[in-house]
Amino acid sequence: MKKPAPGSKTTPTQLRKHRRSITRCLSHYPSELSNLHKFEFLCTVSCAMSPYYYSPLSARDSIRLLRLIPNKNERADIQCELFDYPLQESGKRTHLYEALSYVWGDKHERWSISIDKHDLPVRENLYAALSRLRDRFIVRIIWVDAICINQEDKEEKEHQIQSMAKIYSQANRVIVWLGETADDSDRAVEEIRVAAGKSTNSSNNETIQQAILALLRRPWFQRIWVREQTLDIICRNY
Repeated sequence: MKKPAPGSKTTPTQLRKHRRSITRCLSHYPSELSNLHKFEFLCTVSCAMSPYYYSPLSARDSIRLLRLIPNKNERADIQCELFDYPLQESGKRTHLYEALSYVWGDKHERWSISIDKHDLPVRENLYAALSRLRDRFIVRIIWVDAICINQEDKEEKEHQIQSMAKIYSQANRVIVWLGETADDSDRAVEEIRVAAGKSTNSSNNETIQQAILALLRRPWFQRIWVREQTLDIICRNY
């Protein structure tokens, strides 16, 4: 069975399997089966959110920022708000938002988040990142391309993509989401962090070396611009 997304939510496929199992069990009890159908209808009506629709940006030099609403329950649905932000007007070199760098992932794996109490589907990898970034008490302000850019508006999308270098460079911090912990990735990250402060070679431990290699094989490192920046750093250091 496929591993569920962060928050241990039941997938639509799993829901259908559960429903079929319950229906089979109640097939000999028509009245109870009828009540089940009524209950499903009521849940669908009461729980479904209307889809989120983007409003045009207030100005050409504006961007959208995402408020990630805190929640003490790690398994709670992700609640967010979007607002316009004039990137140019403040005159500051950096701004109090974090920019997220990540891999979009499989377009067929979709999970819903709430934007201003409306439904917006996002890909599984982004859902996982937002789940990890959400604080228990404090609102986080984040720029993330898949949400902060209206992907259905071609003109806006082209303009915002041209501004991405500025968006990232003026963020207070850039967060790189490499994915969930796996293959001793925590040890690999810690080893890289420690090695960055040393003038000598890092550990020769084979297990750690394999963990680092596994980390560097993750999709985020395979993107062209990441490879170009890595090559540029290597060339400038030799």
